[in-house]
Amino acid sequence: MSNGVDLSTCDREPIHLIGAVQPHGALVAISEETLEIEYASQNTDAFVGVAAEAILGRHISELIGDENTRQLLELPLKPSNPELLKPWFFSIESRSDNALSVECFPHKYGGHVILEFVEPEPNPTAVWEDEILRQGIISELVKPGVLVEIAEASAKMIRDVTGFDRVMIYKFAEDKHGEVIAESTNRPDSFLGLHYPASDIPDPARRHFTLNVIRTIPDINGTRIPIVSRSGEVASETSSRPLDLTYSKLRAVAQVHVEYLNNMGVGASLSISLVTNDELWGLVACHHYGKRLVSSSRLRFAELLASTTSALLQSIENTNQLKKCITAEKTVFQIEQRARSGAALSDLVRDQAEALMEMIDAQGLVLVLGRTVTTVGSVPSHPIEFQPLRAHSNDGVATSSHLSSMTQLNDEQIEKAAGAAFLELSDDGKDYLVLLRSEYVQTISWAGKPDKIETQTEQGTTRLSPRGSFALWSEERRGQSKPFDAMDRDALRILRRALFALNSLEHEQAALEAQKKAEAEKIKLRHALLDAARASSMGELASAIAHELNQPLTAVSNYVNACRQELVRSGVEIPEPAQSHIDMAVNETARAGELVQRIRNFISSGDLNTDLIDINKVIQQGLDLALVASELPDLRVTTNLDHGLPKVVGDPVQLSQVVLNLVRNSLQAMENQVDHQLTIETKRLGNQVRVVVRDSGPGIPEEIKDFLFEPLRATTTQGMGIGLSLCRSILEAHGGKIWVEPAPTGATMIFSLPLIEEANVYQAQ
Repeated sequence: MSNGVDLSTCDREPIHLIGAVQPHGALVAISEETLEIEYASQNTDAFVGVAAEAILGRHISELIGDENTRQLLELPLKPSNPELLKPWFFSIESRSDNALSVECFPHKYGGHVILEFVEPEPNPTAVWEDEILRQGIISELVKPGVLVEIAEASAKMIRDVTGFDRVMIYKFAEDKHGEVIAESTNRPDSFLGLHYPASDIPDPARRHFTLNVIRTIPDINGTRIPIVSRSGEVASETSSRPLDLTYSKLRAVAQVHVEYLNNMGVGASLSISLVTNDELWGLVACHHYGKRLVSSSRLRFAELLASTTSALLQSIENTNQLKKCITAEKTVFQIEQRARSGAALSDLVRDQAEALMEMIDAQGLVLVLGRTVTTVGSVPSHPIEFQPLRAHSNDGVATSSHLSSMTQLNDEQIEKAAGAAFLELSDDGKDYLVLLRSEYVQTISWAGKPDKIETQTEQGTTRLSPRGSFALWSEERRGQSKPFDAMDRDALRILRRALFALNSLEHEQAALEAQKKAEAEKIKLRHALLDAARASSMGELASAIAHELNQPLTAVSNYVNACRQELVRSGVEIPEPAQSHIDMAVNETARAGELVQRIRNFISSGDLNTDLIDINKVIQQGLDLALVASELPDLRVTTNLDHGLPKVVGDPVQLSQVVLNLVRNSLQAMENQVDHQLTIETKRLGNQVRVVVRDSGPGIPEEIKDFLFEPLRATTTQGMGIGLSLCRSILEAHGGKIWVEPAPTGATMIFSLPLIEEANVYQAQ
């Protein structure tokens, strides 16, 4: 077995199973079920007049009488939280004729009713009548004040009540070490401001201080009185049936604590717990440099003073905590109000950075949202890896006053970021806020070097003894910040909850925007694929139509020329008008073939034969071609053409085809109407020319407006559904567009083309 010893050795000592009491009282433990005496200290005869061996195994009524037994069972025996002194005064018959007055502290625990007997005082109420003490409580303690002032007043009054040489108010830090914040003493030396290491009060002792308000040791070196069971075995941890003395007032003193107090030169001690919010806030530590037995009434008075002090301290701390939480809530409210206007989280934090740092006494701020880093205040020039803090988070918040113990830091980083508060703002840990505290160099005055001593026992085993020196020892603490306390963490949790919610909302909104964008891109891609498929289909259709039309057009041209040749061969003189019509027929047939070929080439490959053209002439050519086949008897055509328009870059044949298609659609739409009015206008708007084709037809039905320019969607009863789609394709290839404009009657189609200043790019292509 290893003989290694460390400071945790004391933390494992079962002091509640020590199996002995101090000599200023005696103990009897009875079975809760049978009321038989199962344990007794070996000094019972001095307090109840009967030796331990004479009462073990007997019913408790044989010791205290039937009436007292009945009263005992009616007492509130269950320990309070924390346990207070609850004396029970009664008398029992003794072997002499005189009744024996008894003062007892009874409680129930671990299946036993434990009775602790002490020497009764003659007048237990005298202390309550002390006018000076009553006035002190009213004038000094129960009044508004700061923490140190209350502690100082409490220390003075407790020393007045108990008569100890030194009374100290001892406050615990988060790392469990203690500091003397108030002192009242008749000694020339002072312990005020001294720090005591956490190891001076092991965890078992801290547990007992939390459960029991008061602990008195009248004689540090008093003889231990063993507690024996019915079998004669000492009821310590090594016995088969140890007795649990968790709530015992007389529990003997652990040997390591005896050595500790002897090393300090203390002869008697009294400790009173200061408990706030169900946690051990500190202690009232009373030292006497000789023996000091304090009556139970004065102990109860000191207990009352300490309880009052605890309540006042709790009130002060709760008030301070409430103030800090209100400040945090106000800051959060301002952030949330601005968030409603749509401000980004990074902007919100940057705007409130000074308030956030002031609230938590920080000097720097780092906000990380994905790959975006925002810094405010005093921040190291080289980035710090803050993720190790996340492993120590509680409710999304982690704090450390010694950051260099968690992650590697250089001197400049330690100076500006010795401590940090880490707030998780996303579940994946990629978003977080860090508030930085700069290095706080302090000199701590310890009451002796906080080291315990390894010693060898007579049996040759190694044990840990308490430190032997309490000479003043100073430590300069570097590389750490001011510590974060519970109030800081409460405020940080309020802040973190709000920022986490805002960040989650921002991520959700960004995800929705990304989803909308992706869906829009998906729709755009789907339309592009459909357009490509339709273009392919139209290309094949255009090739087929061109092939089918070219043959009859060629035949028409050949037949017209053949007719002319036959007439000449037959000696017939062809009149000039007929000759002109024959030439026109041949030319128009050739022109029709060329138009079919260009449309096929455009649909198949998008080729344009561009040139600088007069758009008005192109419009007139398309209009004339459309009107040749018109059979409307009273058609009125109005052209309002702006002859001052600059030239445009375009393919005259294809743009003429656009006008031809639009005019034909208008003529077909007006066939069954009474009024036949067609209007064509050109006008300049900025760097564009707009062409308007307006008719007096029935208008465009609502059900076809959404797919008016889609291919293979017929808008007339006679067409194949490629006219308007072809118009859109031709115009988009020219950098223009086409649309429908609402009109009270008829239909109004508009297309636009860029003027020459805007069209250079298309000419270059």
